[in-house]
Amino acid sequence: MWNKLVIILGLCSLLLCVHYNVYADTTYKLLAPLPGGVQEVPMSGGFSLYAKEVFWFLLSAAAVLALVMLVIGGAEYVGSAGNTSLMGDAKARITNALLGLLLALSSWLILNTINPDLVDSTLTIPPIQLVQ
Repeated sequence: MWNKLVIILGLCSLLLCVHYNVYADTTYKLLAPLPGGVQEVPMSGGFSLYAKEVFWFLLSAAAVLALVMLVIGGAEYVGSAGNTSLMGDAKARITNALLGLLLALSSWLILNTINPDLVDSTLTIPPIQLVQ
């Protein structure tokens, strides 16, 4: 049992000593890029670029869905024809759509207040230097 443990630890320490050359021109080819995003992501700062695209995609999707729910709620309110139960459901749908939109936009406001670079496109994460 100890022999296996020594062998595994030896292999792990060997792997830690290996030096990897990372070239700045290396890019990742995304199989399915986000709408409005790029097909190739550079290796340096690539995650921050992709995270920014995901954030903006989700924020715009929340705005579109809130707009759709507002239209549906408005149509339900107009079509309720004075039925108080249906009017209450329509008002609740409209209120929830507005609250959801407010929550999505407040996430941008909170991130922008904490650090404007979090919602900026120039967010870069410095590479970790391996000790040789």
